[in-house]
Amino acid sequence: MLYCVKVFQVIILVFILSYKGIAQEDTSAVDLIKNSNDSLKHLMARNNNPSKIDISYGSRGWVLEFNNKFMMQVQWRMQFRFESQSEEPLFFIPEEDALDGSFNIQRARLKVGGYAYKPYNKYYLEYDFPSGYLLNWEFTFARLKYLQFKLGQWKIHYNTERYISSGKQQFVERSVSNRFFTVDRQIGIMIKGDLFEGKAASGSYNLGLFNGNGRMVQNDDGKFLWFARYQWNFSRHPIEMSYCDIDRVTKPQGFLAFAYVHNESAYTGFSSEGGGVLPGYIIGEKLQYLINQYNAEFMLKYRGFSFTSENHVKKINDRKEEQISRLYGGYYQAGYFPGEAVKFIPGPLEFIIRYAYVSNDTFFDYNINEYSFGFNWFFKGHLNKLSADFSYIENQDFVSRENNYRFRIQWDVSF
Repeated sequence: MLYCVKVFQVIILVFILSYKGIAQEDTSAVDLIKNSNDSLKHLMARNNNPSKIDISYGSRGWVLEFNNKFMMQVQWRMQFRFESQSEEPLFFIPEEDALDGSFNIQRARLKVGGYAYKPYNKYYLEYDFPSGYLLNWEFTFARLKYLQFKLGQWKIHYNTERYISSGKQQFVERSVSNRFFTVDRQIGIMIKGDLFEGKAASGSYNLGLFNGNGRMVQNDDGKFLWFARYQWNFSRHPIEMSYCDIDRVTKPQGFLAFAYVHNESAYTGFSSEGGGVLPGYIIGEKLQYLINQYNAEFMLKYRGFSFTSENHVKKINDRKEEQISRLYGGYYQAGYFPGEAVKFIPGPLEFIIRYAYVSNDTFFDYNINEYSFGFNWFFKGHLNKLSADFSYIENQDFVSRENNYRFRIQWDVSF
């Protein structure tokens, strides 16, 4: 048992040291590991009860629990993808897009979460190896369901498609509309909570204040990103944030939600890369772009069927050029396990279909339209699945007759 605990220590320490860029020959790194092991021995000797340390394995990976005061979960996840397309997009997002005709490790991540001292003192870290980015570092004080406090860096739950992990998506990748409207990861603070659980008025709220400049960037302009979201849970309780009705729920589950974001910065878009620029714009000066955006979304799961939609409006005020532009977009997506209706069809098979669009009438005459269909085969839910989809993307990059035929297949596994 002690050996397993040491393994957990080394995993986390090596991760931290690697992120800090400490060389292997640096004696301070070796001393840190030795001192950590000595501290562990001292802690166990003082308690004189090694049985209080429990190590197990579950749906969230390896779990280490000590004395009912500390818990840590460690999980690895990888996406191995092949993608082929007739026209590569100019608006390219490394996290979401792969080169034509290429095998790619799209994502390979280490996830560490748990609690300290009390189960309501929750923490979570996520590191991506292909990009070398520390994506999430967050702490949540969740003693009360209706009033929780969160701080750190994470994906703001402005739109569910971006908020849900890439490992729990219904398609190989998110829709074309997502990159135009997500505010992605930001550093900040937030209050949130669940209200009236078990009643018809069941709802969830989020109110946050963030730097507004993207991942791992300080606030250098004195302005903040304001965020608000309210979600009505018509199933009388919050549902798990994942796509597909894997559990084949016998009562309708889902929500109707509305969200708002106000931000002033040099950027018109965000991704895991940080602040960026959308087609038709340039990277601006500090506070050049005043952005107000709105989202209405819906999710339903019932007996193997699922449906999700988002509808966005984004108003961009370019103060330098004295020009106001508006973007509209969203997606409509559905999936069904046909084995629910036809018994000889294997249960792990799901068929999926999606339509997505983006328009910007100020700068472009043509809308981007995405038409996609595909399937999922779930070996072990979202923890181990094979996904494939085919897409026809009309007017890619807002260019008339710049149409893209795209095929993707991906194995997504977490352990």
